[in-house]
Amino acid sequence: MRTPWSPQRAAPISDSCDVVPERFSAELAQSILRIHRSCPTDQCARRKAAVFYLYEHSRHVDRSRQRRTG
Repeated sequence: MRTPWSPQRAAPISDSCDVVPERFSAELAQSILRIHRSCPTDQCARRKAAVFYLYEHSRHVDRSRQRRTG
């Protein structure tokens, strides 16, 4: 039995792996990754979308930095 303070507790029912938010922010994506840290990325649509968002967001930030310095 998992307790609320166990290190790898399951995601809450209201935070289903199948429900992907329409809009993301970096904070929301990081929160999803914390909540769904025990989910395999290839089996959790919510975690997969958060990883993709952060990857794309970091690429966009890197490109804008290159334009300013280059």
